[in-house]
Amino acid sequence: MTEEKLTLAATSEQPLSEKQRKLVEQVYARMETFEQGNRPFHDAAKTAREILRLRDPYQDEKSEKGEQEPTLQLQTLKSTFNNCVADQMQNLPEARILPETPEQEEMAMDLQDAVHYVVYVVNKYEKLHRRRSEDLYGPGTAITQVAWDKTLRGGRGDIALIRWPVEALLWDPKAENIQDARAVIKVSWHPMSWYAEHYPEAAPYVHAEEGQHNEIGMPEVQKDKSSGDEGSAALLEYWWRTYDAKTKKYAINVAYCAGGALLEECENVYRHGMYPFIVDVHSTVEGSMAGEGMVNELAPMMRYINRYARYMDTNARMASKNRMLVRKNSGINRKELADWSQDMIEGDSVVQGEDWGWLQHAPFSAVISQQMLQMQSDLKMDSGANQYTRGESTAGVTSSKMLSALQTAGGKITNLRTDTLNAGFQEMVEQILWLMSEFYDDDRSMAITGRDGRLRVLDMKHDRLFGSNGPPPYLVQVEVNKRNPVRVEAQNEMFMQAYTMAAQAQQYFPLSALFRLLNIDGKDRLLPIIEENEKHQQQMVDLQQQNQQLVEQLAQLQKEKESLQTTATQMTNALASVQAVGGAMPAQQSKVAQVGASPNPVNQARETMAGRPASSGGLF
Repeated sequence: MTEEKLTLAATSEQPLSEKQRKLVEQVYARMETFEQGNRPFHDAAKTAREILRLRDPYQDEKSEKGEQEPTLQLQTLKSTFNNCVADQMQNLPEARILPETPEQEEMAMDLQDAVHYVVYVVNKYEKLHRRRSEDLYGPGTAITQVAWDKTLRGGRGDIALIRWPVEALLWDPKAENIQDARAVIKVSWHPMSWYAEHYPEAAPYVHAEEGQHNEIGMPEVQKDKSSGDEGSAALLEYWWRTYDAKTKKYAINVAYCAGGALLEECENVYRHGMYPFIVDVHSTVEGSMAGEGMVNELAPMMRYINRYARYMDTNARMASKNRMLVRKNSGINRKELADWSQDMIEGDSVVQGEDWGWLQHAPFSAVISQQMLQMQSDLKMDSGANQYTRGESTAGVTSSKMLSALQTAGGKITNLRTDTLNAGFQEMVEQILWLMSEFYDDDRSMAITGRDGRLRVLDMKHDRLFGSNGPPPYLVQVEVNKRNPVRVEAQNEMFMQAYTMAAQAQQYFPLSALFRLLNIDGKDRLLPIIEENEKHQQQMVDLQQQNQQLVEQLAQLQKEKESLQTTATQMTNALASVQAVGGAMPAQQSKVAQVGASPNPVNQARETMAGRPASSGGLF
């Protein structure tokens, strides 16, 4: 039934308003205009991808018979491309969220963990970063879309990061910045059954479009393979911006068209009002949004290298072929001479060197091989993937610090490309924050592993993280997570030396802090054990300190006890002396009686020591 409806699409018309019909006409008119303006960049991108498959369309040469024959193509440029991409995989970016006010510090850290979760867990950014790097060095332009996908998180929706090939994107050829473009068109091809499933109401009005629109955006491996199968049509994701002069703000809109039909239309899609595409360019082309890649820049030199390799291959094949020169009137049977199974050959004249002899091929000039090797070295140096960044030559260097310094000095061009990708990553995170502030509701929370390595539930309430509906009150910085093995080893060695110096200086440097700094495998399993051990050790130290304080208090009490005993003894002796004097002098009996009526001096001293007031009266 679906096929019959699609067949009737050519004779039916989609019911549209006048505004919608003009929108569809504008979409296809701009598609044709943009395709003509973007064609040089699309062709260059396709050529770069073919070169990376060792199928350079401009490398083949005509043979002596006039036939087109393939030329030997070396792996030098392909290997250089792989090394450049590998360098970027060792420089993965990490977003750092900075608050505008100190009160937002804790919220900024929570948001930083949430961004890390969206980028690296939800979108598997390591794979995306590899594709971005390949597009940057190959075609020269890397496109990444930051979109809100309603199908993620079990239908609750989340932020999606989508890599898109530059050959399948149409942009305004008159704009150098994508945000200044009149429109941006994202192109993809789908079979007719796909439209019947995803847009059942509009599918009957979608026409098959094989061979139309120059098959823009269709991968080369999918072309000319639709015979005998169902038809397909180009899905156009048409983005355009409108400006409100009163509010001084842009609104971003999108419409989906396929086969001449309007599938869907949405206005004011995102509150930030920007095109949801991030563009990273390898080498800037003045006046254009797209750029030129490393592959096309180095392709001319690579073609010379392949040509010299072909000369060497041809010479080697000619030198490996046995050829003999035979005089016509020597009487030697040529067939028997060429037959190596014959043990005896007859001839009228068989003088070697006169009647027959081996035809030696001219020796190959070493200049060509030297020139080829020099060009290969120049190609590596120009790309930034030189012998130091590749690790091909250490020149007797054994120190990891020195080798790391050499790689850093030799990787200036790599650092330049890293900065380009990091700038795009920063724009990506800024749009992620915008989408979080717009689509994350008050009921959203996520279980994530924070920067401290602990699993916790993060509250993603909008009012808590973003406050008002204005721009997100945060700044974004990008840190590079270095994964170079030599650099990692040098950093680990520096941390170990710092720990040793702290121990020698008797300064507190916990072992858990050292392992947090070290970049080693199995740290996540070892660190909790070390932290638990340090916790028990700290508890033992606290108990020892408490015990020491108790011992000191007991010693103080013992000292006070001895002092009181000494005072009591002295008071007793003094009382005994007074009593003795009273027995020897009767005239002073009244005073002695008074003394006898006074309080006991020992008891008086004890009461004084105990904090109670002493009795009135005394000896003096």
